[in-house]
Amino acid sequence: MPGSLTQLAANQQRQFDALTSPRTRREQGHFGTAPAIADFMAGMFTEIPHGTVRILDAGAGVGTLSAALCERFLGQPAGRHLVFELWENDPKLRDRLAGTMEGCREVLGPAGHEMEFTIRTDDFVLEHAQSSLFRAAADPTFDLAVMNPPYFKVRKDSDHARVMAHVVHGQPNIYAFFMAVAADLLVDGGEMVAITPRSYFNGPYFKRFRKWFFDRMAARHIHVFDSRIEAFREDQVLQENVILSAKKSGTPSDVVVTSSAGRQLQCVKRYTLPYTGVIEDSSGDHVVRIATGRLEEEIVAAMDRLPQRFRELPFKISTGPVVTFRSIEFLREQRSEDTAPLLWMHNVRPFVTQFPPKNGKPAHLLVSDASKRLLLPAKRYVLLKRFTAKEERRRLVAGIMEAEHSYSPFVGLENHLNYVYRTGGGLSRAEAFGLAALFNSALVDRYFRTISGNTQVNAAEIRAMPVPDIDTIRKIGNLAIRSADRGVELEQAVGEEIGLPAKLIEQLCEASQ
Repeated sequence: MPGSLTQLAANQQRQFDALTSPRTRREQGHFGTAPAIADFMAGMFTEIPHGTVRILDAGAGVGTLSAALCERFLGQPAGRHLVFELWENDPKLRDRLAGTMEGCREVLGPAGHEMEFTIRTDDFVLEHAQSSLFRAAADPTFDLAVMNPPYFKVRKDSDHARVMAHVVHGQPNIYAFFMAVAADLLVDGGEMVAITPRSYFNGPYFKRFRKWFFDRMAARHIHVFDSRIEAFREDQVLQENVILSAKKSGTPSDVVVTSSAGRQLQCVKRYTLPYTGVIEDSSGDHVVRIATGRLEEEIVAAMDRLPQRFRELPFKISTGPVVTFRSIEFLREQRSEDTAPLLWMHNVRPFVTQFPPKNGKPAHLLVSDASKRLLLPAKRYVLLKRFTAKEERRRLVAGIMEAEHSYSPFVGLENHLNYVYRTGGGLSRAEAFGLAALFNSALVDRYFRTISGNTQVNAAEIRAMPVPDIDTIRKIGNLAIRSADRGVELEQAVGEEIGLPAKLIEQLCEASQ
């Protein structure tokens, strides 16, 4: 058969894509795997069993990942008996999946391998989760699991969320359920390779999943894409994706971290990091931190040496209460005697709050008994943008709002802002500038990127972030107040105050330019 087996699957994918719209595929959570990525994932399995090998492919699509595994088996000694179980509940994909697997079988046979496959059309999560809840759970049977599971949020009251409540809470995503079920179905020593969004690496929604998963699966290899749009370019996926290789009941050891600029995977950077440096569990959060170079490693180590977590300081961080589409009746275009300023992300710049730049959004909020729950007292806050593009220069952008910035005793903060404040009082000027200097520093920005693949700056992540003690924060603040240069000069001052090595300070100053 001419061409590789992954190209055979790619032809099936192209034919399917030609008959369905990108919107339909997104709604169904179907994002086909590029052949180069599939081949790379097949190569991430470290131990290929001899004899009979049982393989799980849940959310199989047209079978690209299974085809890549078949391609790898062609390079193995003859005599393998491959048993594939493929789960795909989209009827438009099943015939194409069967076509891919039949093509693989035709090639494997003459090479001395026996292959059989079963296509299951039930709901993968409900079938297995319900079994474990109401009947004796199926014994783990699979040696390998390869996955590009569907990606979409599920309702909190859905059947999927109900039966998988032991894994996640909040706003769950179906891909985490697929990973959990697959982990249950692996035998001890079995391996999983999965490409998914990076969102489970941190944050409160996936905290329960991280603990459950990494208590059972030892991470062995993590691959990150430097551009979040490359892995699934045709499907306009905006989430950052990662590939995880993990072993069931494995002993934690060093983790291989690789990164690539694109999905052709021709120039892959490779690093080896200690397990505890990647799966950080000092606060019970099992946060996955990815340092893709020596500088990031040193930054993580430097931050880990700081004496406190943000939540231990006398400050609080919350999210702006104004969700505009739920507050339309209170939004105003023009200032009046009964309005307060409404601040958005575009109002926030490093160390300052600019109000009101004209960009077409309502800039005022009605002050009334009905809107009081949306209003905050006008006082000094540190404001943090909650969203930035991955390709932007900084993930963290912190501005300072002063009480005099508001023409009203109140202010409205839109929901895409986080704000830092003191309960029962106000931030001192030194505290506000110290916090803003930290958040705007290359040190904290680069650290934050290692722990968060999201473009969202989550308040829970800030609470868990290592920070200097409050006296050091005030010293940094006073330096920032006096500084005419809040770039390189301030970067150096921050580094010196928290005791960073001179070489690291120099590198951070270069990064801040």
